[in-house]
Amino acid sequence: MFVGIGLFNLFNLLYHLFMVRTLPPAEYGHLNALLSLFMIISVPSSTVQTTITKFVSSFQVQYEYHRIRELLRHFLLLMSIIAFSFFLLLSFGGPILSSFFQISSYRVVFLLGLALFFAMVIPVPWGGLQGLHKFGSLASNLIMNGILKFALGILFIYLGWGISGAMGAIVLSYFVTTFFALLMLGIHLPRREGIIQKDKNPKGLYLSYFSDVYHYFLTVGMTMLCFILLTNIDLILVKHFFKPVEAGYYSIAQMVGKIILFLPLPIIMVMFPKLSSLEAQGRKTLSTLMRSLIIGGVISILALIFGLLFPSLLIRILSGKVYLECVPLVKIFSVNMTFFALTLILLYYHLSTHGTRFLYPLISLTLIQTGLIALFHKTLIQVLFIVGGVALSLFIANLFLIYKKPVEYRSALLAG
Repeated sequence: MFVGIGLFNLFNLLYHLFMVRTLPPAEYGHLNALLSLFMIISVPSSTVQTTITKFVSSFQVQYEYHRIRELLRHFLLLMSIIAFSFFLLLSFGGPILSSFFQISSYRVVFLLGLALFFAMVIPVPWGGLQGLHKFGSLASNLIMNGILKFALGILFIYLGWGISGAMGAIVLSYFVTTFFALLMLGIHLPRREGIIQKDKNPKGLYLSYFSDVYHYFLTVGMTMLCFILLTNIDLILVKHFFKPVEAGYYSIAQMVGKIILFLPLPIIMVMFPKLSSLEAQGRKTLSTLMRSLIIGGVISILALIFGLLFPSLLIRILSGKVYLECVPLVKIFSVNMTFFALTLILLYYHLSTHGTRFLYPLISLTLIQTGLIALFHKTLIQVLFIVGGVALSLFIANLFLIYKKPVEYRSALLAG
């Protein structure tokens, strides 16, 4: 998963570096605006992937393969309907969107709708592969997506298709990887019924466990929404309260911090289905959490040390220039995102064990951070200290909630 996600992010970066150097500034601005909209609309689909991963992992250890197939069919149909609705909305609302973004070509908005269709469907097979612990297939699919986007982007630009070619590369990359993800899922999904046979009341069972699925879906959705706000609302408020130049410096520094934030993601993608399987079997989970925290902590702290020692180098690599105003911001961002990265591991632990108490500090601190930045924003450093205080508080609060299981916690410490 480290290799898969690492190469996926690398090819995404290369795609953007190529586009920013070959497209005219105005066209790249259009592309970046459309991709920002693409990311915002497609973010909720990650909730679907997390939900599917959780229940597929639980059903697998109980040999309930019929439930897995029902779950996947249900969400594949649901996400296809939602994705098609967004496609129609963008197709008919294309002129309005083109006018809003000041884009003369309606074609790119249509291509955006196509890209969104596949991007909202693909979390279903990705969640299935993750839940079945088929990490090799999932990683290869991610790599395929990144390579196709980069390679087709180069080809279409050299063919003279401009921004339409850049968007077309994204459409084809998601179309191909969605097809192969569904194919891989079909290959890996066991066709036997397993030890446990179908229940005598399938209709009642269907309503019961899909009620649990959607209840869990709402929990995951609230968790993702709060975490996205915690790690992004500061940038939105800074753009509102500060001058454009200062907001630009803040954005560059945030890019460095986000690298640290997403470094533990491969650990989470492996840890989460493992914990879900252990929870379904009634086995202890904290020892797995402790190992994940140790590995994630080592990686994040090494990245933090690099960010503290070589902020100028990181800024030069990402932006091509060294902005001295960004150096102190990068250092504080590195600390803040380290706490958020470790907190993300703890949040996924709570989600794997069906815990909900963690939502109280999560929601409260999200509101507190937003309110404090809105009230106190004399300098960028002040904003970052508010974010850092919230990040540290959230990390401590989640550790405390886990410590409420004293017996298992002590055994995990001994095992670790």
